[in-house]
Amino acid sequence: MFKDKHVIVALLVAPVLAVIAWFGVDQIVAEKPQAVEAGGSYTLLARSNCRYDSGRCDLENADVEVALLPEVSDTGFVEMTLSSSVELQGAAMALVEGSIQIAPTPMANMNASGTRWSTRFPMPENPESIIRVAVRAQGATLYAEVPTMFIVPN
Repeated sequence: MFKDKHVIVALLVAPVLAVIAWFGVDQIVAEKPQAVEAGGSYTLLARSNCRYDSGRCDLENADVEVALLPEVSDTGFVEMTLSSSVELQGAAMALVEGSIQIAPTPMANMNASGTRWSTRFPMPENPESIIRVAVRAQGATLYAEVPTMFIVPN
């Protein structure tokens, strides 16, 4: 079987073609970040650290990067700090547990440059709970829906 030169060439070429196909399909079907334009509404893409208990959740879209940094208190509340790479005009966050959605809470600006925001909400009881985040930057609205798995209780 390995004496036929066509089989040997096929065994060498097939893995290379598979890798090229893998990257080619990604280039064709992958979701591309969009440049933020005033008046538009865009999705923030959640990075992988949002899906496990990392203590941080990074969101991004083109030139806007947002980090959610939770701090769990002994009283059962989460102090969520939002840090942004660009100045934000506003930010809001809502906790959704099953079919129960807590009303979106406007976040408080923590510095003059508008890059750090904070809010407080109850510690999620269900590990399948989600957080909805909306920020206003450069005249556009950016939003995301992320699982609460990244929140590490004390």
